[in-house]
Amino acid sequence: MEQQRYKVIIAEDDMHQLSLLKMYAIELDLVIISTVSSGVRLVDEVKLHRPDIVLLDIGLKKKDGISAFKEILEAGIRPQIIFVTGSLNPQHILTGYEFESVDYLTKPIRKDRFKRAIIKAKEVIHSRKLLNAVVELENTNWIILKANYRDHEIAENQIVFVEKDKMARNRCIVNLKSGEQLETTTQLKEIKEMCSNLTYSHRSYLVNPLYITSIQPDGLLQKSYIISLEHTNKKVPLTKKNYLEASHVFSKIRTQHT
Repeated sequence: MEQQRYKVIIAEDDMHQLSLLKMYAIELDLVIISTVSSGVRLVDEVKLHRPDIVLLDIGLKKKDGISAFKEILEAGIRPQIIFVTGSLNPQHILTGYEFESVDYLTKPIRKDRFKRAIIKAKEVIHSRKLLNAVVELENTNWIILKANYRDHEIAENQIVFVEKDKMARNRCIVNLKSGEQLETTTQLKEIKEMCSNLTYSHRSYLVNPLYITSIQPDGLLQKSYIISLEHTNKKVPLTKKNYLEASHVFSKIRTQHT
């Protein structure tokens, strides 16, 4: 029924327990993207990979699991946490509840308990995604673009970038998240006025900061930059004039979606 494969990081400093957790995770078709033995490394890996689930031992090296998880939460990242520990300290168990962890499994970890915890984590993830989808739909900004003598209603969050058509100056090409392109007679300035997040990267381009993956110096043009975006292989030019605004909006949007 489920087609999504969930990404997991295992934080465990005992090699035997790590092997057991890896075996259980693989049997449940989880994607193990990293294993760590220290709390410091855990924080770095979670920030880098954004896992769905973290299997967390409390007694990690350099930084304990609870301190590491506090740092992860402070960074605005909220993976599903399943504690896997030998600790029966009531304070640790209470902390697990305070952190809204999915489960608190004590060693030795039984396969049936592990499976139940993973199923529960998946259910929480699925519920949150449904809730986020409803909220996103309610907050969606719809704009009207003219194409082929008709009005087309497009959700702003489906637009990756817009460019002026080099072959026809009175047209723009709207590049959508789906990979489709819409040629419109609605002008770039009009599109910008209808949208809340799209910003100029160049006088001939609008970009959606939500889909920016990187901003790099242009190797050919001095004091110019190149924007890479999700859902397209095309690179979008960014002028020095627009660099500060684009970078600011990019950072703001990313903060809201972490």
